[in-house]
Amino acid sequence: MSRSPTVSVPAVEGPAPAARVYPVGRWAAGAGEVVAAFGAAAVSVLLSTSIAVDPLNRIGQVSGVAALDLRFLVVGLLVVVTCLVAGHAHPQAWSVARRCAPAAIAGLATGLIGGGVLVALSGTDWPLFANAGDSGQLIRWADDLLAGRPVPAGYPPVAIHLVAGLAELTGDNAAGALRTFQIAATSAFGPIAYLSWRLVTTPLWALAVTLVAAVPVLEPYKPYTTVVLVALVPVLITFAGVLRTAQKLTWARLAVVGVGTGVLLGVLFAVYSGWFVWSAPGALVATLVVFPWRTAALRGLALLGLTAAGLLAVAWPHLIGILEASGTVQDRFFYFDTLVDPAYIAMWRNDLPGDTGPWPPPGELAGVGVFTALLVVGLGAAVALGGRRTSVIMLCSLLAGAWLMRLGFASAMYATGSVQLYPRTTPEILFCLLLLSIVAVRLGARRLGDLARRWDDHGLLGGANGQGTREAERTTRAATIGVLCAGLLLALSMGSSVADRHMPRDDDSVGLLAYAAQMVRQVDGTCPDHSDRCVANVGEVPRRAGG
Repeated sequence: MSRSPTVSVPAVEGPAPAARVYPVGRWAAGAGEVVAAFGAAAVSVLLSTSIAVDPLNRIGQVSGVAALDLRFLVVGLLVVVTCLVAGHAHPQAWSVARRCAPAAIAGLATGLIGGGVLVALSGTDWPLFANAGDSGQLIRWADDLLAGRPVPAGYPPVAIHLVAGLAELTGDNAAGALRTFQIAATSAFGPIAYLSWRLVTTPLWALAVTLVAAVPVLEPYKPYTTVVLVALVPVLITFAGVLRTAQKLTWARLAVVGVGTGVLLGVLFAVYSGWFVWSAPGALVATLVVFPWRTAALRGLALLGLTAAGLLAVAWPHLIGILEASGTVQDRFFYFDTLVDPAYIAMWRNDLPGDTGPWPPPGELAGVGVFTALLVVGLGAAVALGGRRTSVIMLCSLLAGAWLMRLGFASAMYATGSVQLYPRTTPEILFCLLLLSIVAVRLGARRLGDLARRWDDHGLLGGANGQGTREAERTTRAATIGVLCAGLLLALSMGSSVADRHMPRDDDSVGLLAYAAQMVRQVDGTCPDHSDRCVANVGEVPRRAGG
């Protein structure tokens, strides 16, 4: 029987389809999502500026996090209510709201974390970890750049130039500019992750990826690193999908897509190149698998060549710096994560774990925890239900490549005396497994949806003509609101937890980063507002016994 088109559960495969009912205009709707995502993140951070607590006092920390959560929840509920009202107001309003609401929640999620960093650093001009570690090095390099001195080409240049440019634009010193950069980049993490995954899937699934897979690998100390990971993977999936169907492209479009993708990859490489190293083997294998050997080999080669040219045009100086340093630089930083089971990847805490008890945490199934077992199930289900899909091919290839490199470097540690950053594969492996689990859920939901529609077509669900269509539309609206409510609660819980972990603590957790910023004398020689004693550098910061 004749049926009007309905909104179905989206696929994590290829470009996301535009709204089919009451379209608003593709570019206008996309611009609305961008504004909603970044606007929500900005509003969340701006609201946090009114929170006045002592971040060195635990009661002050709890009150500050509660105030952040309250502001988040009020704005988030307004987003959900607006979407609910739009669903009953006008079909075109609903078409806009169902795209912008998930974007807004993605922005609010990491805006909450950015606001938490702002509260943790209130009263000090320092960034996280003050003038030590990576923060101290970035400050020195930014100062060199501002003074006209060269900076090393082997380190990704974008962060250094952004900090120096921000200092020049605002008149702030490099330390204050890095503080602003950490807060802004942390807050923008959610919008960037969401909008990157909109290349691959539709709004609700992009929100699911942002919350379930991306936020767990966010690092407010260096947010520019993992944001490249969460953006690189959807770019690789999208490009592989285009390569697989290269026979459908005109030569002009092929040139635009190839050069454009290459430039985008070059920018990501210049922001942080580490993920390209760990992703290279898997990306190469996936490319060989999806390459159109029989249908459009010449077009495929042209697309790859143009993409490589675009990447090199942007990233050549940094790439040369890496190659020149590769033979002389060795990573000999052995820390807690290099002394435990190399197959443990279920949680990424960088090199500041805090009081975690046994590490890795004890598992119930021959040392394996329930969470890891669920990831295994997700991997198997994704391969079983969609093993031929471009997204599954790319994710499995990246996963396998990262595992092989991880174990290869770890197995050589004893002989070489070097780590070579192999623990950094943990977030990529975890990210890919979480993505595969989401893909499995999506494919399972689609199978159930197809089954339900077949039953409905035969009248087994009671639908008839227009009544079935109207019921499907109501079900779609209800499902969207339900996912938004669930996403709001998950974002609140995750954001609050990450914000609380970054409150100043004089121990070996990530709270040490903000604690150092509160205890080190500022560039102008004064102590931070909430510190009754301050020291010249992080090495002199007083620590509790055993900290």
